Amino acid sequence: MRRTIVSGIAAAVLSIALAGCASAGSAPDAPASPSASDSPTAPAAPVSTGADAQARLAGLPTPSATEPVLAVGTVLEQDGIAGLCVGFVAESAPPQCAGMELIDWDWAAFEHQELGGVRWTQGVAIEGTYDAAAQTFTPTGEPMSAAAIQLPAVETPQGDLDEATIAAVQQDLSTIQDDSSRQDPNLLGSWGERGTVVLNVTYDDGSVQAALDDIYGEGVVFVVPALR
Repeated sequence: MRRTIVSGIAAAVLSIALAGCASAGSAPDAPASPSASDSPTAPAAPVSTGADAQARLAGLPTPSATEPVLAVGTVLEQDGIAGLCVGFVAESAPPQCAGMELIDWDWAAFEHQELGGVRWTQGVAIEGTYDAAAQTFTPTGEPMSAAAIQLPAVETPQGDLDEATIAAVQQDLSTIQDDSSRQDPNLLGSWGERGTVVLNVTYDDGSVQAALDDIYGEGVVFVVPALR
């Protein structure tokens, strides 16, 4: 059963700027870092955006991670449900975010804060599996502090998109995120960087990148998964 946790706190583990992504708040806790060399540096043809692209985006795959992956983020509990946030976190009291349900979380394992019936802790690294359909994360290892691990920085490939094209692609992506009838929980946010649209997702086994390459052409959208 899919449950969405709306509460949380910013966890700063990797410094990935989301200036072009959203409104006030903090960046995702820890976007993953695929190799920039795996993505082409520029689109081969003019980029087609708008209604046709948006219709195709509605069919983006939402892969699950059946083998253990690493999650770095914020853990919080509200109304008796523990959740894991790996995307955007708003700074409030208590903080807010949307995350996946965290199965069998033990608060005794981590120092945490509590306010107004909400408990949370930031900067947690957990190995586990991810069920995209149910929006659940099941730990397979012991949680640890994110400060104890080192993750390589994300290197965005150089593209040649102009600002208008970047904005149009971002508009397509935001339309899918904002439409409740076809909202994709895998999409965490997008921004423009180095002539490329960077898309932060919860998880990608390669199928999301392949689908976006098919829709827009190679080198337009660079997918950065939070779970890896």
